[in-house]
Amino acid sequence: MTTLKQLGCLNDLPRVSLCNIQTPIEHMKNLSHVIDGGSLYVKRDDCNGLAFGGNKVRQLEFYLGEAINKGCDTILMTGAVQSNFIRTAAAACRKLGLNCHAQLEERVDKHDLEYRKNGNVLLNNILGATLYSFPEGENEAGADRNLQEIAQKLTTQGYSPYIVPMSPDHKPLGALGYVIA
Repeated sequence: MTTLKQLGCLNDLPRVSLCNIQTPIEHMKNLSHVIDGGSLYVKRDDCNGLAFGGNKVRQLEFYLGEAINKGCDTILMTGAVQSNFIRTAAAACRKLGLNCHAQLEERVDKHDLEYRKNGNVLLNNILGATLYSFPEGENEAGADRNLQEIAQKLTTQGYSPYIVPMSPDHKPLGALGYVIA
């Protein structure tokens, strides 16, 4: 197993500890029988201990670490209306004392009240996230531009925002979370 020490330069990057990264690896005995002569194992990131778990916590450790290192107090990000990433970010921000502002993309043609007010949206509100609607759907460049506009408004209100970008034009800082998995 690779350790952070062996990965060297990753130790120098800003990072916050949000979860138990040593999640179990479980053998999928029944599914392994389906694979011709192979064995299937699953890393159980659902057991990491933050906001119902999931692999997105690993990304957030680096994004939020950089935000705190830069002196930011507010996180801005984009995700789908029922995004697990946004829910996890809202929980992480709450844990770290950061403000969470999230724009929710209209990715699916589902506009009923149940979809818009329950599930992860409800949890985001309970966790204190400020939510914005982004009706353009999956438009990464547009989403990033809109986050910039929100960041400018927040800056004039005295906040110090950090944007977690959507588009691939930005450095893939969150991917480092998977390197250390």
